[in-house]
Amino acid sequence: MVRAPAHRRRLKPLRRSRISAYRGGWALVTGAARDVGLGYAFSRQLAAEGLNLILVDILADELSARAAELRGEFGIDVVVLACDMADPTAIDRIERAADGVDVDVLVCNHMFTPPETPRILDMPLDTHRRMIDINSRGYTDLVHVFGNQMRRRAAGSIIMVASGVGLTSSPFTGAYGANKAFQIGLGEALWYELRGTGVDVLVMIGGLMNTQGDMFDRYPQWLISEPRDVVRRVFAAVGRKHMVVPSLPNRLFLLAQTRLMSRRRAVLSIGDFMAKGLGKED
Repeated sequence: MVRAPAHRRRLKPLRRSRISAYRGGWALVTGAARDVGLGYAFSRQLAAEGLNLILVDILADELSARAAELRGEFGIDVVVLACDMADPTAIDRIERAADGVDVDVLVCNHMFTPPETPRILDMPLDTHRRMIDINSRGYTDLVHVFGNQMRRRAAGSIIMVASGVGLTSSPFTGAYGANKAFQIGLGEALWYELRGTGVDVLVMIGGLMNTQGDMFDRYPQWLISEPRDVVRRVFAAVGRKHMVVPSLPNRLFLLAQTRLMSRRRAVLSIGDFMAKGLGKED
């Protein structure tokens, strides 16, 4: 199935969003290089709100192309940094790239998981370690550096892009789900600890989105959300909620998995769902 991304539709600023207060300021978005990706959808809406951008991704050429598009369409300043979040020095490079500006909005969106979705014990240990470095340590580095800066200024917004599999577990993408659980726990605790400081923290619980071409053809299509719509719902929730599931189908799906089933039944159910969707039933 060929799905045309909705990213390119004309964007308007949100009517009511805490993000609008940062017009003319700066946002930092990781994982922003792919033109059909969620990070780019975040970047485009931030640009529509009038924020300048620092974009981080490992894909240097694609990142430069996205920056040129954003400058041309929205007339904003865009700084790009191509780096590997698995590198422990990446945070130092990001901090230098942001030197001289105040990062008002931080969107932790980058991720890594092997496309072949191996079982936990079949995945090389080096790959497990790389996933932890990118998905767990990378998020921690970002919120520590820029969260402290925001706290000193008593202003700012942090968005942690997690996933429903962090709440339900996910056989066949178990290591990815474990990292997402880490992000959820980190983000919720950070939200509590920063209450009253002027810094908003929002954990986004994502589901299946139209970012992977035909990869999700085996899944129920009513579960597939458009990144553009997801982003607008996320930004509308900043300062109002500590966690948001921006897709109604995924809210219902998670409700069934987390409230209406036993934990054992939920793991069996999601395992069967993933096996079918990934073609691993044999």
